[in-house]
Order: sequence, then structure tokens, then C-alpha cells
Amino acid sequence: MAVSLVGVLFITSQVGSQKLEITEYIPSEEVQSVEIINDSWDLEVKESTDNHVHVEITGKQKDKKKAPVVVTLKDNKLMIQQDKQIGGAFSAFAFGKEGTITILIPKNTVEQVTLINNEGDLNIQTLATHKLTLQNQAGNVKFNQVEADSGSFNLIAGDLTVNNSSFDKISVVAKGNDLYFKNLTTSVLNVFSKSGEIVLNKVDEKGEMNIETETGDIQVVYQTAPSSLKVAVENAKGDTTVHLANLSITKNTDEDVNGTIGAGDNSLYVKSSSGSIGIK
Repeated sequence: MAVSLVGVLFITSQVGSQKLEITEYIPSEEVQSVEIINDSWDLEVKESTDNHVHVEITGKQKDKKKAPVVVTLKDNKLMIQQDKQIGGAFSAFAFGKEGTITILIPKNTVEQVTLINNEGDLNIQTLATHKLTLQNQAGNVKFNQVEADSGSFNLIAGDLTVNNSSFDKISVVAKGNDLYFKNLTTSVLNVFSKSGEIVLNKVDEKGEMNIETETGDIQVVYQTAPSSLKVAVENAKGDTTVHLANLSITKNTDEDVNGTIGAGDNSLYVKSSSGSIGIK
């Protein structure tokens, strides 16, 4: 059955809009997956301190007859959808941010979280789930203290920042974005970007990392000196510097650097068609 919205509307002095405040909370055992479809509002996802999923919505409502955000619960799937608003003489103009959606989810109670974002900014922190999926058209995305078995991120525009997070496997495909990772723990990391800077700072050597961009710089900085790592670097056009202790180099040309540290149980593959590469 659908969750009925309990909203409180406050008339404001701004022409063509009303203030909208909605609060919902659902027992976590009733929610197996969460899907958020967001047009332009800011979105925050945090860990709940109790055993309920909380939805808090604060913003402007232009159309008196239609709420800009709809929350439904059906077959253990919680869906939150924010659509573009049309209404009033000033509907074609945006005066700053129109609203914020905040979702609080108890740790490791929801199997899957799906984020489909058009142009709002996303701030995801202290979230623990099994599967995390992101489709981002525009808007900056920040992950902090996020845990998931798998993460799949597809970005068209807007920067991505991932800090202090852990994934068994994470895949990132970006079109024109700067991608920043710090204190990331993962067994498998696949990152591809058509353009933009890719920075991995304080990463662990554990597992397999594949980093590739068509045009952009790549920087990889390890938290501690790797002890068992296979390194392969390709750079068609740009400067390449590899400063890793105890690296036994097998190939070192203007375009390729290959080598191994110890037994080479873990791997790092880095490729740029045009841009500088730095590994240390």
C-alpha cells in the first residue's frame, strides 16, 4: 500500500510559491529497497539512529494542487520522486534552491539504494547497504563513510567525491567529470572517464584497480608503500612519473611503464590517452 503524505503547507510572501514541509517514517522491516528520482532539489542520505526509515522534505510548492515530491511504499520498495514544477507567472525562473530531501536509513537494513538525479547536489554519508546505484545527469555528488557490497556510478556532469568509504566492488563511468577518492577501500575498482581529473589519495593496495581516461590527469597516492603489486601504466601523450619503493621495472618507455613489487598479488592499471600520470 502507498504511504500517505502528511504535509504542512505554509503560505509565504514569495510570489507564486508556498512552503512545503513533509515528514514520514517507516519501520525498516517494511523497506527492502529505496529508489530516489530527483529533478533539481538537493538530496541528503544519512544513517538513521533508530529502526525506522525517515523521509524529511522541505521546500517550495508552486502548484497548489500538486506536491513537488511524492513518497510511495509498495511491495517493500520505497520510492521518492521529485518532479519539475510548473505553475504561476514565475514558473520559468528559478530563484535559488527550491528544496531539500533528507532520507535517514538504518545501517544494513535496506538491500538496495538507487539514486537517479537530474541536476541537484547529492550528499550521501554514513550509509550502509548491499547495492548502491547512481545515475547523475548534473550536480555534484559526495559520498562519505559509505559501505556497500557493490557500487555502480554513471555520471554525465558534476564532480564526484568519495571519502572514507568501503566497497567490495565499485564501478564508475563518467563523461566530463573530476573524480576524487580518498581513503577508499575496495577489492575491485574500475574507473573510466572521457575527460576530467582522477585523483586517488591514501588508497590501499588491496585488490584490483583499473583507472582510465581519454583526456585528463590521473594521480594515485598509496596510504602505505605497496608490498605486493603489479603495475601497468599506458600514456599515449603526456608525462608519466612512477615513484614506488621496491618496484622491479620490466618496461620503461615514453608511453609504457610496467613493473612488479613483491609477488604482485594485487594490481594497478592506469591509462590516459592525453594527460599526465603520477603514481607514488
